[in-house]
Amino acid sequence: MACRSAGYADPWVVLTDLPAGAADPCWYALRSWVEQGFKVIKSGGWQWQRTRMGHADRAERLWVAVAVATLWLVEVGGLAELEPRAETVPPLGRLDRPRTHRLFRVGLAIILAGLLSGEVRTGRFQPEPWPDPVPIPAIAEELFCSQMTYP
Repeated sequence: MACRSAGYADPWVVLTDLPAGAADPCWYALRSWVEQGFKVIKSGGWQWQRTRMGHADRAERLWVAVAVATLWLVEVGGLAELEPRAETVPPLGRLDRPRTHRLFRVGLAIILAGLLSGEVRTGRFQPEPWPDPVPIPAIAEELFCSQMTYP
């Protein structure tokens, strides 16, 4: 896929296995979000790098458990972020200032504290809608190649 926008000197070229028109180059911006997810799954939270699994079936089951547990932690952390706190006025919210802790860590702390006091916290999952692909206008190969700055 290639994308050229006004105000940029070079085109943005992304290699993908999706057919033309089924993807949007702007989805590449989700890469940083995905990389942060891997960081949480590895050294940031679940310590995946310490597992020594040799069987794909076992790893597959563990990945499902990790995905569900991560979703639970993020749900609880997200709800806690919006709850008013007695010790703060006004309530801390996501829009007031940048997060100081990951929702993963906040959710983990709240769930552990709840388990110690005999209470199990639950969250509410409301996924954001997936972006609709925007049709990419056809561009002649000659025109695209004449605008490229790389050989």
